[in-house]
Amino acid sequence: MQMVQKREKVSPLRRGVYRNLWLLALLAAVFLLGCNTGQYRVAPLEVFWTLMGKGSPTAQLVLIEFRLPRLCLAAMVGLGMGMSGVIMQDLLHNDLASPGTLGVSAGSGLFVTLYAAFFSSQRGMALMLPVLAMAGGLVSAGLIFLLGANRRKPLQPTRLIMTGVAMSSAYGAFGTFLTLLIDENRLEFLQRWQSGELWGTQWNYIAIFGVWLLVFLVLTYRQSYVLNVINIGYDVARGLGVNVGRQFVFLSFCAVALSSSSVAFGGNFFFLGLIGPHIARRLVGTDARVLLPASGIVAGIIVMLADMLVQGISLFANIPTGIIVSVLSVPYFLYLLIKS
Repeated sequence: MQMVQKREKVSPLRRGVYRNLWLLALLAAVFLLGCNTGQYRVAPLEVFWTLMGKGSPTAQLVLIEFRLPRLCLAAMVGLGMGMSGVIMQDLLHNDLASPGTLGVSAGSGLFVTLYAAFFSSQRGMALMLPVLAMAGGLVSAGLIFLLGANRRKPLQPTRLIMTGVAMSSAYGAFGTFLTLLIDENRLEFLQRWQSGELWGTQWNYIAIFGVWLLVFLVLTYRQSYVLNVINIGYDVARGLGVNVGRQFVFLSFCAVALSSSSVAFGGNFFFLGLIGPHIARRLVGTDARVLLPASGIVAGIIVMLADMLVQGISLFANIPTGIIVSVLSVPYFLYLLIKS
């Protein structure tokens, strides 16, 4: 009798978990590569001993004070923007939804610009920036839904996105006006920050950002099942007992919190929340339980690679990281726009 062995099928969820592990390994590899990127070369073995506290004084200074905080910030900014993009795309059932296209990032940026323009004190800046950025993002999101939604008709994602683009232009114009009122030192900071400058590379900023990010990552991931159901359809979600209105508001709040904190400490990365989820969706599928972490990891890798170009190539030395991310992302964005 001939034995026929059937290949055991791997569930999409398990496949997504495996691919997330591979993405984590890739993130770790990029992280180690980033430790050796710059004018001062640090061998991989020396990186290990330095992290163990046994490296040379020069290596400890370069790694602990400069490269490690910058790499950590890049990964965290990508994590926040990537997961925020997944939430917005699933809630609105639209591939073009993201903190950038909906105007949330621009609203966060405007409030940070107001703070930088009129308050020169650095005390409490690490605590104030994420709070102000989230306030700006929430105000922006509220205005966009108020102007873009129609109570007499179902929610129209395309209309919301167009409203967000218009509001982004208005915020940008007002932000440009504010830059005319400030001194040269703060003007240079704002211009670079608005272009995606990873400025919050001190460990105290990273600690505040990390706690903030962790809280909203946990809150978001606990609602991944609800996000899956809403992504199928609002009527289906209501039929399964989901309070769509309440969950929509809560998840939107989490998305704004994730993106605004990333904007506060990492600057404005317009396309990051759009590109990261699409690449991750091709790798792990649409299940939010694996898509949320995958999108954050992919976006983090993108920011880290872009920052490595800035740090490692003299031609890009004075270019903000966000500009490199935008240049790399624009072709894919145009592809999505044509496809939609």
